[in-house]
Amino acid sequence: MVKKKDGSTEEKILDAAIEEFAELGYAGARVDNIAARGEINKAMIYYYFKSKEKLYERILTDITTGIYNQIREASVNGEEPLEQFYSIINRYIDLLSRIDRRIPRIMMREIASGGDFFRKIAVPNLVVPIMTLVEPILREGMQRGDIKELNPYMTLLQIIGGIVFFNIIRIPLEGSQLEEVVFTGDFLEEFRRNLLTIIGSGIEPGGGE
Repeated sequence: MVKKKDGSTEEKILDAAIEEFAELGYAGARVDNIAARGEINKAMIYYYFKSKEKLYERILTDITTGIYNQIREASVNGEEPLEQFYSIINRYIDLLSRIDRRIPRIMMREIASGGDFFRKIAVPNLVVPIMTLVEPILREGMQRGDIKELNPYMTLLQIIGGIVFFNIIRIPLEGSQLEEVVFTGDFLEEFRRNLLTIIGSGIEPGGGE
């Protein structure tokens, strides 16, 4: 999603920068450290990306556009709205379970710092496009009677929020007693089954009644 894995100088810079931003956030990261991590001449970083800000923005852009492109692929034309919606949710679960574990750390630090870059990059490249993609799917499902009358924006934010939190909470729980309870065995499929049951009960007519 971010790495090109081609061994190029650009790829080495991006990988080293991801490591630096994941550990220290944007404010704490230093170009000198990125150069040292990647064993790259500092001048090459400025040659490719001009500044630390441009490098950080490139990483966030790659992350957000990569996620959206994969989510969009899960929306198959011709499927019933409910099927499309579940397909998107399943893709999102799969995607976040496979994502580079440094990425959630970067996003956590970005939000904790005030989210200025999140607003600038993630909102137009990920949040708004996903809302634009899913809102009409949910609306059509409501018109057909396959989905309860719900606020589509709230519904999507609450579901995606649960998936994101599940993956983020794994970070501070590493090595804890709860990790042994929750994140063992085929925990991803258990999470998927549990979440889809909750969603079905909440959005499908008759669910949970």
